[in-house]
Amino acid sequence: MNLTIHRGTHEIGGSCIEIGSQGTRIIIDLGMPLVDTKDKTKKFESFSIRRKSAPELLSDGILPPVKGLYEGMHNEKPVDAFFLSHPHQDHYGLCKFIRKDVPVYLSTDAERILSASDVFLPTQFGNYEKKVLLKNKKSVNVGCIKATPYLMDHSGYGAMAFMLDADGKKVFYSGDFRGHGRKRKLFEDFLEKPPPGVDTLIMEGTMVGRTEEDVDTEVQLENKIIQQVRQYTGMKLILCSGQNIDRIVTFYKAAKRSGALFVLDLYMANILHELKRKSMPVPSNDFEDVKVLFTKHFMRKLEQKKLPDWYKRWRPYEISQSALRKRGGKAFVVYRQLSEPELEAAGIPPKSVLFYSQWAGYTAEPSYKPTIAFCKKHDIDIFHVHTSGHATVNDLKRFAAALKPKTLVPIHTFGAEKFHRLFNNVKELKDGEVFEI
Repeated sequence: MNLTIHRGTHEIGGSCIEIGSQGTRIIIDLGMPLVDTKDKTKKFESFSIRRKSAPELLSDGILPPVKGLYEGMHNEKPVDAFFLSHPHQDHYGLCKFIRKDVPVYLSTDAERILSASDVFLPTQFGNYEKKVLLKNKKSVNVGCIKATPYLMDHSGYGAMAFMLDADGKKVFYSGDFRGHGRKRKLFEDFLEKPPPGVDTLIMEGTMVGRTEEDVDTEVQLENKIIQQVRQYTGMKLILCSGQNIDRIVTFYKAAKRSGALFVLDLYMANILHELKRKSMPVPSNDFEDVKVLFTKHFMRKLEQKKLPDWYKRWRPYEISQSALRKRGGKAFVVYRQLSEPELEAAGIPPKSVLFYSQWAGYTAEPSYKPTIAFCKKHDIDIFHVHTSGHATVNDLKRFAAALKPKTLVPIHTFGAEKFHRLFNNVKELKDGEVFEI
């Protein structure tokens, strides 16, 4: 069995892995890079790939050189399968360039999130002739390789790790994971009964070298939010990823404990609806304290996509701008720059706060400046309340100790060289290097 990490050995984002055995080839993840492919000190600008073909992006070094994977390269024998670990853009952001005849394997929840996101976001997952929906611990065979998925705790809902078994060898890819989210029982159960006989563990190391970051549980975050809410009588604005289901639930629970309405936008409402979980705060008779604020931007997008039902379904749970104004400070409201006109029309009460719940590094980007300007204009305080979607160093150690691999290969990290101080069996690869297992 051969392992090639086409991208991700020494950077976070843009992950792409190849597992090959006896002519069978499986690709795992095809993410959007987070850093410039030529200058790692600069952020990758996603708009640079617009209107470019796969051959052009290969030439630019943006697509990793994987034969048989891309549209426009049909003179090459197609790879046998593509597996997606989870629906974050640094793992799926370049998938729209995959050949449509390549079978795509992913979790049901990931497929639902991506199908809904394709309606709202510019980064598209794509349409394929064959999608295979994976179930936890249910193996599938691709050629001579047996693949077994494992659901993991991560900020990306429906995240999976994979065991690849062929030639009497076993490779385990962790994907992105953590042990402090609302699904942390998955992590603890996995450690209690790990799959045996792992030869090579490909393990993410996002937090290696970032030990100074606070890593709270979602319950601890909820309590921090409650403490801050007591200091603000105005509106509670929420800035977080629409796909971070754990965080949405955390804010809903904080709103409920505060006796406040929880106000989603059309994007978040539809994501939660598509996941089809009764436990999630989807606007309904079961969640009368959850409403939807309609905005022109998303309504226009749904009209363009010929999906009017995607906003009409929420009419019974719509909150008008005047009704939101009457609620005053008794509302947690999802914020986006594109929703500012509707929020201003509703009125921003004095002593309002914006809860910023994303990685702090994003605040240094130019795209964050309009948010700062909006908050200054309305005298809104900004409170950072976030926790990583990735495993702490201690949990990485527990994960590796449970699997007992003969070799550990770092991925999804800017600190691969630091793995040698944390683990005894590290094989540090370079992008494109073929490692025989």
